[in-house]
Amino acid sequence: MQIILVLGRLIFIVLIYLFLFRMTMILYAELQAQGVIERKEAEYGCLEVLAGTDTFPQGRIYKVGRRGLRVGRSKRNDVILPDHYASLEHAVFREAKGSMMIEDCGSTNGTWVNGEKISSPIQLAAGDYVKIGSITFQYSRWKNESSKF
Repeated sequence: MQIILVLGRLIFIVLIYLFLFRMTMILYAELQAQGVIERKEAEYGCLEVLAGTDTFPQGRIYKVGRRGLRVGRSKRNDVILPDHYASLEHAVFREAKGSMMIEDCGSTNGTWVNGEKISSPIQLAAGDYVKIGSITFQYSRWKNESSKF
């Protein structure tokens, strides 16, 4: 009988803590929605299409977040390029220590940054031009990316 009372009390205490935790999370979400607490941005940059195709129009913008951005012809990519000069898995954009890096994934025609073909991962700066196949992107930073230039 004593064990049942002790277990009952422990379960009651756990339920009280779960209730308090849930109420705290609801309050935090409500404060974020009202703008009292700012949400931390997860975007590190964006790619704007400068020269595209009929099915991939100029002006389209892609955000690059914490998990990066994969670009190529395959449907497994984040950005699917309708260009026969692009490889299935062409390039990947990754955040590294507050900076944006681009890496060619062994593509046939290569990835070009500011008119130069890259052979290893390089750091992008705001305003850099990235050419994949016949499509040209311009990279720009978001406010939370650190500026080390």
